[in-house]
Amino acid sequence: MVRRHLLASVAAALLVIAGVAQVPSAQAQEDPNYIWRTDPVSKVLAGKPMVDRVLHRVPGSFHDAAPIAPEAWEAQQARGKALYGPGTPIYVGDESICTVAVAGYDARGRMVAVTAGHCGSEGQPVTSADAVGVGHSGRIVAVNRELDYAVIELGPNAEVSRTYNGVTVNHLGAEPRALGQVVCKSGFASAQTCGLTWFDDGHTNLNQVCAMQGDSGAPLLAGDALVGIINGGILNAPCQTPLQGPLFSPTSSARIENIIGAMNNGFRLP
Repeated sequence: MVRRHLLASVAAALLVIAGVAQVPSAQAQEDPNYIWRTDPVSKVLAGKPMVDRVLHRVPGSFHDAAPIAPEAWEAQQARGKALYGPGTPIYVGDESICTVAVAGYDARGRMVAVTAGHCGSEGQPVTSADAVGVGHSGRIVAVNRELDYAVIELGPNAEVSRTYNGVTVNHLGAEPRALGQVVCKSGFASAQTCGLTWFDDGHTNLNQVCAMQGDSGAPLLAGDALVGIINGGILNAPCQTPLQGPLFSPTSSARIENIIGAMNNGFRLP
């Protein structure tokens, strides 16, 4: 706890001293969290001192976040739609910042998406952070606190896809990961990262992928198979910057097979 607050305080002070340069963009005008930074401190904290700029999208994260997915930008500009797929960044209600694990259809043909259950409550509106200009494009219709997942029913101003920002889900579920096998995630706060599996009993996968607030709900992947969704760290030591190296909390992820079974709505990929 002390280390986390100290890191955040030092980084914030350095940013004030160095100054923050924001590069104008259409999205920045709509989303106050979409901030390009060009100062050297931000680049170093993101682990990319030689790049021209880094992107911050979640308060408290010093990672170089993933920019708007090209396909999401095209869907918004060409068709006025918010695209949902594995790794879509979302705002739930007025407070929560989370990530979509997967999107598709239920047995009745309705478009739905899945994120972490602690991201919100039934009835709360959902907005894609990659298409804030579209406005609310979904609503939480079911929450399971035990398995920590939430089902989002998407509106007519949404679209669904198996692929999002370079991440593709073609299979729902995989064999339990053995100790040391690599899994990856794509989250709002810390983009795409990979790490080793510590434990997987078919219900929970415990791994060393980098994750922090904002990555909740993100897809945990083995290739193009969705293993589970990111629920959170087992210790209070989030991965706020690549400078931490491996010194961050192991990440707990609920297995997708159990979630799909509990949803019991005939979920299928697009």
